[in-house]
Amino acid sequence: MTDEYMTEQEQIEQLKNWLKEYGSTIILGIVLSLVGMFTWRYWDTYHTRTLYHASNVYDELLASRAQNQVAETSVQANKLWTHYPKTPYAKMAAFMLARDAVANKNYPEAIKQLTWVRDHAKTPAIREIARIRIARILITEKKGDAALDMLDKIESDSFVGLVDEIRGDAYLLLNDKTKAKQTYQLALQELPKEEVSQTPLLQIKLDNLMSAGDLPQ
Repeated sequence: MTDEYMTEQEQIEQLKNWLKEYGSTIILGIVLSLVGMFTWRYWDTYHTRTLYHASNVYDELLASRAQNQVAETSVQANKLWTHYPKTPYAKMAAFMLARDAVANKNYPEAIKQLTWVRDHAKTPAIREIARIRIARILITEKKGDAALDMLDKIESDSFVGLVDEIRGDAYLLLNDKTKAKQTYQLALQELPKEEVSQTPLLQIKLDNLMSAGDLPQ
């Protein structure tokens, strides 16, 4: 019997039977959908509010830094690292203070800030940038072996050429000119040609090694 020839009572009975069989599944689906919707709205609101507060703290940090208020700048930075460590503002603050520390030749403090970024960043590229900067500082401190250890693994292929260039610097610091040359040559192959032409320092480093007479042409 088709639905169009069913009596109203029969249709009601069919609906009752259908609800009896599938009703709990439907209700469960509706409940899960509502829970998902409210959870997403709560998370979206929480995330937006968190970013807003972190942004305000970061602005206060910038203002304190501009006025050379070192203690207040540190207070605001600690707020970001303590209460908003997952926001980009916390990493930006650490990178900024690391740069300031390097400018003041306070290398341990710079490494401390960059290590925090390396340990807390979720994005591989951000962690890679932190490791690269730490390695450069270690080379400045004449710690070639430590710099090589810092660059022992690469998480982002985008930084392969740059990492190998810094490895070359570390080998040169350790007076291993053969490995320095090999690593510089590898970096030249890995880096985009336009990047090498815009920043020819890598080629200059390799040319200096070759012209020093320590290695065969």
